[in-house]
Amino acid sequence: MIWWATFNQQCIDHTATFVSILDPATLLKIAACKNFIATLVNATDDAKNFGRDVAAYKNLWLDSALGSVAPVNPVAPPAIVPPANVVVGLKAYAQLLAGQLNAHPSMTDNIRTAMGISGSAQGLGTVRIVSVTALAGSGVALRLGMAGHPAVAVYRKRNNVTERLGVSTMADFPDMAPPLVAGLSESREYWIAGIVNNVESGTISAVVRVATTP
Repeated sequence: MIWWATFNQQCIDHTATFVSILDPATLLKIAACKNFIATLVNATDDAKNFGRDVAAYKNLWLDSALGSVAPVNPVAPPAIVPPANVVVGLKAYAQLLAGQLNAHPSMTDNIRTAMGISGSAQGLGTVRIVSVTALAGSGVALRLGMAGHPAVAVYRKRNNVTERLGVSTMADFPDMAPPLVAGLSESREYWIAGIVNNVESGTISAVVRVATTP
């Protein structure tokens, strides 16, 4: 809950930096998830307390002296009402957002630390793109330096649109996407982010650029 509260505030503070990710709808979800986690934590405590009250209530009925006044019924906690915009799978949603922000070209170590997103895992190096080669038919061959990571996420940007192409467990990664305009060369940018325990972590690679060959 503390992490979500910090993460929520940092997302608000850095909305302009990650405008492509932290759009108004996403910020509403982040805030809703933060508030609902607090509700769930409180509801868990309320349920435990209610359980103890019911046990005490039972004991009063069983063990009180004959003729005692009937005990007061314990008060059940209120029903849990999920708010609008909250998502099912709160941990998975947090990992998704952290991974997207961590892989963004504008991410810095200071922002990463403030958001509570972990840096590089111990013993792992900094990932890099070793080479990028334009192929016939607008394809691009990437050679990835995985720096000991079991997998990396591969990102591409073209025409100001960033896409996560997928996850690679091998050093060679092809991008065979057709051009946005048939028959024309286009400029593409690529970068990668290391993945540990299914979560993107650590610094991202430098961005490499290539012009495709139609």
